[in-house]
Amino acid sequence: MSEIEATLETAVEAGVTLFDTADIYGQGDSERTLRTLVARHPGRLFVVTKIGFVYSRLAGALRFAKPLLRAALRPKPTTRKAVLQARARAMSQNFSPQYLREAVDRSRRRLGVDRLDALMLHNPPPEVLRSLATQELLSDLVDSKRVSHVGISATSLEEVDAALAIPAVAMLQVSSAVAGALAGTPLIERVRERDVGLFTRELLRKQGHGQNAEAGPAAALAAALDPPFVTAAIVGVSSRAHLSEFLPIVS
Repeated sequence: MSEIEATLETAVEAGVTLFDTADIYGQGDSERTLRTLVARHPGRLFVVTKIGFVYSRLAGALRFAKPLLRAALRPKPTTRKAVLQARARAMSQNFSPQYLREAVDRSRRRLGVDRLDALMLHNPPPEVLRSLATQELLSDLVDSKRVSHVGISATSLEEVDAALAIPAVAMLQVSSAVAGALAGTPLIERVRERDVGLFTRELLRKQGHGQNAEAGPAAALAAALDPPFVTAAIVGVSSRAHLSEFLPIVS
């Protein structure tokens, strides 16, 4: 069993049931790994996946060379950083209904399910959210039972506002900074009224005024979960040792 698989198993044993991924994470490998986890724990886990970003053909072809590239770049962090930056530049977004339908079916196959637990559009701009075609697509995905719940991964209050105007939207994912900005606004009242699940991400932020210090993982997670309107917090971990830093709060 690989370290990431062992880390996921440890998370489940600790009581974690929600897992967040996207079709671009590991160029599909993240969903494939979660397929194995879901199969080992039928009925226990809730997987949220996101779609909307697209890799170039070259980046897609390089997926099969990843193990060799990792070995070659491990001792060269500067080179590795350049490769990651180039990969980011190789991505674009596609929110056309045809592409999104195809992306949903690919995610279903990679996760090994007939119906996705939850699907989010991955950081779409406001004009996409206001599009009637987008709204109709999200409703159809639920009505056709290809997806149980749909939502939006948003990067700004404007996007949150546009997302909440879509009747089918049942979930939102925002950064901890956006979640903080939502507190006390009419938007958060709309979240409550519609019973929309709110997930926060990007929890580890610089603390204080100009201080070069970060809140510890457990403290950051506790702070992210404290607002009553937050449903869950998304944390990224790379190993069992990293996961252990959060487990006092998870437990």
